[in-house]
Amino acid sequence: MKLPYRYRGVTLLALLVVVLPWATWRFALYDTFAAWCDCRRLMRELKVTTPRNHGLQSFDGVCTDAPELIFSGGLLDSLRRYAVGRSVQVIGYEPQVTDRRDGIALHAVCVTLAGRFGDLLRTTHALEHCLAFCRVRSMAWTVRTDRRTKRKDLILTLYVEQLVTDRQ
Repeated sequence: MKLPYRYRGVTLLALLVVVLPWATWRFALYDTFAAWCDCRRLMRELKVTTPRNHGLQSFDGVCTDAPELIFSGGLLDSLRRYAVGRSVQVIGYEPQVTDRRDGIALHAVCVTLAGRFGDLLRTTHALEHCLAFCRVRSMAWTVRTDRRTKRKDLILTLYVEQLVTDRQ
């Protein structure tokens, strides 16, 4: 069905004025606007729940009372305890001192674990909630394929940090 020539301009104008803005809103802007509203709502909730001192008083308690876990092997012992009965293996453990200032040192470690997804997730959850003096700062998931057996392994790389008093 062809439109008569005299209605073609009116039809194109109606499409331009009505359909184009609707399609732009529906397919491009609606999700962005909804995410922006959620972000503003979460920011308001965060302002209400965040204490005014931003945790500065707890900073001294963490530094002075914390036993050193990264270089002493306490973190590896905890990993071994959490991995008992699960198919989690520690592949790599690379500790380092990343910063020293005013008698406080920041110790960091890159821990590489291999295993099944559920077991790795349970181990990570246990590390985050049971170790009060260490914080998991970042994690990266990768899949590695063994060339010999063509078996895929899930690899989790955790970056854990701890503030301790510097004894130098």
